[in-house]
Amino acid sequence: MSRSIGIWHIYYEAAQESKLDKAFIPLDNSQFPSETHEFAVFQRLLASGATDTLSAWGALSWRFAEKTGLSGQELLRMVDQAPEADVVYMNPFPHIEALFASPWWHGEVAHPDFLEVSGAFFSAAGLDAAELHRLTPARDFSTCNYFVGGPRFWQSYLPFVQQALQRADLHMPADLRTKMHSVDADWRKLHHASTYIPFIVERLFTVFMHTAGRQLKVQKIPCPLGEVNMNETLRDLRNMKDVAVLTRSSSILKMWQEKRAAYFRQTSSAWWCDRYLDRMLAAPVLW
Repeated sequence: MSRSIGIWHIYYEAAQESKLDKAFIPLDNSQFPSETHEFAVFQRLLASGATDTLSAWGALSWRFAEKTGLSGQELLRMVDQAPEADVVYMNPFPHIEALFASPWWHGEVAHPDFLEVSGAFFSAAGLDAAELHRLTPARDFSTCNYFVGGPRFWQSYLPFVQQALQRADLHMPADLRTKMHSVDADWRKLHHASTYIPFIVERLFTVFMHTAGRQLKVQKIPCPLGEVNMNETLRDLRNMKDVAVLTRSSSILKMWQEKRAAYFRQTSSAWWCDRYLDRMLAAPVLW
């Protein structure tokens, strides 16, 4: 490689070591539990001085290959070939880009009352709550901490998130602050009793890149596994939503909403549709 790039591979127990990629730097995080998950790892790496001489760095979960279909060498090569980018990022779940207006609406169907908690978080943190409902094109869509950035990115992204967390804790209504720190977010018990915090933090990347980080140069790279699993309808929906954003066309937006509703009715349970579809259609969509 022509640049110094370091990517740490986070794991928590010995059984996960076999999943680690030899191109990455193993990082045993078992002794550093944190409500913010990867965000605390980012902070610790920066404070340690381990990243001082690197032109780009990141820290990814041990499930990286399983979720993306990329090897460590492939990712390192892609980052190396994008020296002009302040941050290179991935979204392993492109079907979410096709089906949801924003990462926050996807959070609503995954974590109970997510929009209510996130709305209170935004108000308390001084963030624009319109971001929750911004029709987010595929190029901006992210729902996890899969990014590798240079100094300009980390020096602005980490304070942005840290300040938002601190302000929210200070100013949120007590009941919603308590809920935000509760394990209600992990009602399906899929995320090791996580609170709402990590699910909010991982979506703040999209908000940051659209606001405080809008002057940074970004490159998104596709994840082969997610793309292979996209059927024709999902590809059409993603393209249709992107065109609606590009042209700000209300008619194309309506077409996307109608086709998406039909897809959900075919693929989701009646309970799910009754709970979410009408709310999605009635929700404000902002450009």
